[in-house]
Amino acid sequence: MSRIWICEGRLAEKPLAINAEISLYSFEELCYYLYRNAESVEESFYNEAFCLWLAEQLSLEKLAGQLREGIEAGRGGGWCMEQILASGGFYSHSEIGKAVSVVQSMESTGPAQRAKLRGDRFLRSGKYRKAWLEYQKALEEESDMFFRGSVWHNMGTMYARQFLFEAAGECYKRAYEIGQQTVSSELYLLALTFRDGQEKEQGRSSMGKVIGELQDLKASGDRVSYDGMMEDLLQQLRTEYRKSE
Repeated sequence: MSRIWICEGRLAEKPLAINAEISLYSFEELCYYLYRNAESVEESFYNEAFCLWLAEQLSLEKLAGQLREGIEAGRGGGWCMEQILASGGFYSHSEIGKAVSVVQSMESTGPAQRAKLRGDRFLRSGKYRKAWLEYQKALEEESDMFFRGSVWHNMGTMYARQFLFEAAGECYKRAYEIGQQTVSSELYLLALTFRDGQEKEQGRSSMGKVIGELQDLKASGDRVSYDGMMEDLLQQLRTEYRKSE
C-alpha cells in the first residue's frame, strides 16, 4: 500500500492478540489486518469476545452491536468483515468486494480445502513458512488421494521456489505416486536436474549457471522474468520427457 493511515480513534489499553507476533491496538490496524489476511481469518474470529473488545477497548459500541446481531442471525465471516471494512472507509468498494469474495470462497469449502486455499495464496505471495503450515493442516484433514496429491505437488513448488530442489523432488515424487499427474513427474525430473546442478561447481556446470541466473532474477524481484525462465526450462524438460517415452 502507498497510503499512510493516521490512527485517529481510541487506542486499546488491552490489545487484541492475534497470535504471539501480532497484537492490534487500533481500528485502523484491525481493518488493515483483516484486509491483508482475508484468506486466513477464520469465521470463529468474529465472536462475543471480539465484539466486547470493539465496544470496551475502542468505544465502537454501534459497530459491535451490529456485528453481534449479525452473528446471532447466522451471518458469516465475510459479512462481518464487510461491515468492519465499510465502517472504516479505508478501502474502496471494489477492494472490499474482492476481499469479501475471498472469505466467501473459503467459507463454502471444508477445513482441508480451506487450508489448501490459504496455503496456495501464501505460496503465491512468497510466504513459504505459512504456506507449509497450511499444507500440513490440509494433509491432516483430508484422505482423498487426488486432493493429497495436489497438496504434495504445491509443496514441491514451494520448496523449488526456495531453491530447495532435493525437498522439492521428494514432494513431486509423492504427488505423482498419489495423484498420477504427469506434470508432477515432469517437475520431479526437473527438480532432480536442478539438484544435480547444485552439486557441481557453477564454473563447470551449465545448470549451475542457470541456477545462478535464476537466483539473480529472484534477488532482483523480477518475478516475470523468473517465472518465464522457469517455464522455458520446464517446456524443454517436457519435450525431452516425451521423446523418452
